Amino acid sequence: MNKIFFLSVIFIFLSCEKIDCERLSKITREEECLLVVKKINDSNSVYNFDINGQSLKTFKDTLYKEQNRWFCTYYKYLVKGDTIIKRKGELVFNIHKKDTILSFNWECEGKVYK
Repeated sequence: MNKIFFLSVIFIFLSCEKIDCERLSKITREEECLLVVKKINDSNSVYNFDINGQSLKTFKDTLYKEQNRWFCTYYKYLVKGDTIIKRKGELVFNIHKKDTILSFNWECEGKVYK
């Protein structure tokens, strides 16, 4: 009886760790960030993407704040003056620099989503 209970608990635990990449890709597609970077805030973490800049839609200064682990992986590439382009409906995060464009595809469980 104890073995069956133990195996059931392990099965439930392992099945809960599965990532639903399709669902996450749909959520990520809905996000949009169109911004010229003015300041990268010091409180950067792996969970909170927090950038001050000028919106490419309104041309007003804005704080783009999002809980997004994918965006946070690109802090190391960003400097003041860069332009971030992540369009709604797409799964590509672009950083436009003075002389180059860095493009990053969204990946989940080793698969690239476009």
